[in-house]
Amino acid sequence: MTASAKGTVGKPGTQVKQKSGLNRAILASGWDGLELKLAYKAGALLNVDAAYTSQTCSRCGHVSKANRPSQAVFACGTCGFRANADHNAAIKHFGAGGRPARARFGPRDRGCCTARDDPVGDPNDP
Repeated sequence: MTASAKGTVGKPGTQVKQKSGLNRAILASGWDGLELKLAYKAGALLNVDAAYTSQTCSRCGHVSKANRPSQAVFACGTCGFRANADHNAAIKHFGAGGRPARARFGPRDRGCCTARDDPVGDPNDP
């Protein structure tokens, strides 16, 4: 996010001053402080590697660039699972964090729910 916009001698960059100001604002915003506050409030944070989560099927685990026909749609070429791309990636992050994934993804198996196997505060729980 904070890469330089200077370019090279043969191909100079554009809007270098604006990018420099943006970089300064990004670096001054203190993302590390946000992480420390989240860890304090949540008790613990798990860092999950986000590599290929947008191309990986949350149902069968198939990884392919072809699984993303558009920016918003995820469609697995192997098992046929279709969902919103961000939602599919969120399911992958949820599972990568050590949380158990459900066999069904929603009330009608449409990929619209990421509830845990043992929901917190279940009124039917003894």
